[in-house]
Amino acid sequence: MNKIMSWKGKTVAAVALVAGSSAAVQAADYTTQIATASTDGTGNVTAVIAAVIGIAILGFGVGSMMGWFKR
Repeated sequence: MNKIMSWKGKTVAAVALVAGSSAAVQAADYTTQIATASTDGTGNVTAVIAAVIGIAILGFGVGSMMGWFKR
């Protein structure tokens, strides 16, 4: 009985070691993906800000022209 328990204990320890080491390897891969997502997110925020400013300028210009045409 002790030999079976000892074998199971070693097997569980080996599986836990392999699972832990693969989790560390996967965490290293996510660092690159997080950096890429951060760069993409910064670009998207910049594009949205530029679009909002562009729409505001366009709206102001159209409003000014409509006021000028009513004279």
